[in-house]
Amino acid sequence: MKFFNDSFSKNGFSNGNINDIKDKDIASNIIIKNGTLINTENNSKEKVDILIERGVITRIGSDIDMGASVRQNFLEINATDLFICPGFFDMHVHLREPGNEEEENIKSGIRSALRGGVTALACMPNTKPVLDDPYLIKYIKLAAIANNFNIFPIASMTKNIAGEKIAELGLLKEAGAIAFSDDGHCVQNDKLMYEIMKYATDMDLLLILHEEDYDFSETGLAHEGYYSSFLGLDGISSFSEDLFVARDIMFAKKTDARIHITHVSSKNAVELIRKAKEEGVKVTCDVTPEHMFFNDSCIKDYDTNFKIKPPIRSEEDRKAIIDGIKDGTIDAIASDHAPHLDIEKQVSFKEAAFGSIGLETIFKASFTKLCCEEGVSLEKLVCLISKNPAKILNTNLGSIKENELANISIVDLNLEDTYKKDLIVSKSKNSAFIGINLKGEIIYTISNGRLMYSNK
Repeated sequence: MKFFNDSFSKNGFSNGNINDIKDKDIASNIIIKNGTLINTENNSKEKVDILIERGVITRIGSDIDMGASVRQNFLEINATDLFICPGFFDMHVHLREPGNEEEENIKSGIRSALRGGVTALACMPNTKPVLDDPYLIKYIKLAAIANNFNIFPIASMTKNIAGEKIAELGLLKEAGAIAFSDDGHCVQNDKLMYEIMKYATDMDLLLILHEEDYDFSETGLAHEGYYSSFLGLDGISSFSEDLFVARDIMFAKKTDARIHITHVSSKNAVELIRKAKEEGVKVTCDVTPEHMFFNDSCIKDYDTNFKIKPPIRSEEDRKAIIDGIKDGTIDAIASDHAPHLDIEKQVSFKEAAFGSIGLETIFKASFTKLCCEEGVSLEKLVCLISKNPAKILNTNLGSIKENELANISIVDLNLEDTYKKDLIVSKSKNSAFIGINLKGEIIYTISNGRLMYSNK
């Protein structure tokens, strides 16, 4: 496992061997040979070579021959039996910077992303201080440039995500905020949420909504059902999510606002979104791999890595999520990467923090569940974690095209292993997938035209 960055020396390069990379220019001059391209433009697979010169894709075709004298100045990646995918786009990530850099920071979050084949991410605003000021948005944007990575900051909808006063939405958009959310919190005041949607419509802003009615969740620890009752844990009713999904769909229909409902967890929420789409409401949504992979029986041993919000719900809810993916109701898969230190997780279930990391497993967990078990095509999965998030956030990423900067993930679908804590790259190790057998491995990640990660 190797990560490459701007620390490349100028001592040269030999024989196209990845282990000999020493020149940063070589890392952006690449020929990928004999791979199977997942084309998200027409949902097809095709055998191709891809030529990347100075980070830009200059040719996609078969049997590209540059000549021996030119070829020696390129890094050659043999992609035989591998799949070439548009770099994955995780639209829901907590980088913890600024404020909680001991859990994660921008640099460690990028490494974790690269390990998972993620070449772009949107970071949530519930940092310390909250991303509710233009200078903080600019800080994130500059950090992204400095680290040669696509990071899109999401600003808070309300000041200090307190749900009391609308943030300076126009100034935040001008500073570079790609969307607005109070994620980790939810605006409880109906009138305020309605006003936010009217402003968002006027300024063409996307609102990413964490739906939670605190009256049904305030003391809850897990999904309200058999297992929470059996274990003596306060439950979180699905009403907590469903009521506000219904409210915000109604407001969006009235105001014509664009809304995206994140980490959908309940059967009723999926049905509400499906019906809203049929009625022409501008609503999209995402789910996490945890909510489609597990049901609430996972908490039977009080494993705090399964303590997330919204909680992992019943098998009926899980199956509804799978159905929503298959019929197109669910638009995207996002990790909700939420790093926490061991001292925040290795405590009682009641005291443990909510959240699980997911950047490194977003592809392999999704592939294992959807493609290997549920019969979803690889092309559809790749759209769910690349093209669709990019489209929702109105970026030009999510596909592999000539004359564009290369953002590529190369995967081996045949590799299978048990996910282990000691292999996690993130600063925090709180993954719900530890000990789970997962299939599909990221072999190379090319970010913004440069090879940044290799598992060879």
